Amino acid sequence: MKKLSIVIVTYNSLNDIINCIDSIYRTNDLSVNEIEIIIVDNSSIEVFAEMQMLVCEKFEDVRFIHNPSNGGYGQGNNVGIEASNAKIICVANPDIIIQKPMFKKVIESFHSNKKLSVIGGKQMGGINLSFWIRPEFEFFLLTTPLMILLNKLNVYFEKFCFISGALLFIDKEKFERIGLFDENIFLYREESDIVKRFLKTNYTTHFDKELVYKHLVDDRNKVNEFAFNEEMKATSYYMQKYNFSFKYFIFQRLFYCYITKCFYFLTLKKAKYLEVNKIIRKLKNFNF
Repeated sequence: MKKLSIVIVTYNSLNDIINCIDSIYRTNDLSVNEIEIIIVDNSSIEVFAEMQMLVCEKFEDVRFIHNPSNGGYGQGNNVGIEASNAKIICVANPDIIIQKPMFKKVIESFHSNKKLSVIGGKQMGGINLSFWIRPEFEFFLLTTPLMILLNKLNVYFEKFCFISGALLFIDKEKFERIGLFDENIFLYREESDIVKRFLKTNYTTHFDKELVYKHLVDDRNKVNEFAFNEEMKATSYYMQKYNFSFKYFIFQRLFYCYITKCFYFLTLKKAKYLEVNKIIRKLKNFNF
C-alpha cells in the first residue's frame, strides 16, 4: 500500500525534473513500493513526450499525466491528487532538491497529530523563504524585515503565515474536505488560501526546520510582467474572497516601494532603484 504520493506539476521543466526525482529516490527512507511519483505536465504534447522519454530512461514507476488545459498550479495539482493512492500527499515543485531523508518523519507526524493538515520544510539557498505572512496581515515596511528574521530563527506562526508551496505535505482526506486547491487561482496565493481554509475548519499547520530542501528559483527581485500580473490578480481574488481590502494592500506596497526607492537613490544603487521604479509604475497602472 502506498504511504506517500508525490505530485509534481511541470511546465517546460526538462532542466529540473531529473534532479528533482533523483533527490526523491536518493533520500527516500520508505520502501520503494510505499511511494509513488505522479508528474502532471501542463506543457505541449511534444514537450510532454520528450520529458516522459527522458525520465523513463532513468527512473521506473513514475506516473505521467498530460494536462492539456494548463489551468495553473492548483488545477494541475488537483489532477495529480485525484489520481493518487496514498493518504499523505507531497506537493513538490520540479525545481526543488530534497537534501536529506524526511518521508518517514512526515508520516509519523500526521499519525501522531490527528488535527494536522499541512507540513512544510526548511527552504535553503539564496534568499529562499520557508514561510511568509498572509496578504491580509501585510504591512511591507515592517513585515518584510520581520519575516526574514523569523525565517532565520525558524519561528512560524500559523495564525498569520503560510508555508511555501514549493514542498508541502498534506493530509489528503482533510484536503478533500476543504475542496482541494481553488482552481480560480492560476498562480500565487494558493498557499495562503489553503492555510486559511484549513484554519477555519480547526485543522493545524506545521513548519519543521528538519525537513530541508533546496529551491532553485530565479532572482525574485527582478520584475517579470507575467508573474507580477498573476500575483496581483491572485491577490485581488484572495482579498475579495475573504472580505479584505485589496486597495489597502496596493497602497501599502506602494508606500514600501517609495521608501526602498529613496534608500537605493541615497546609496547609489542604480540598478535596484530602476527595478523598484518599474514596480511602482506597474502598481500605479494596475486596475483595482
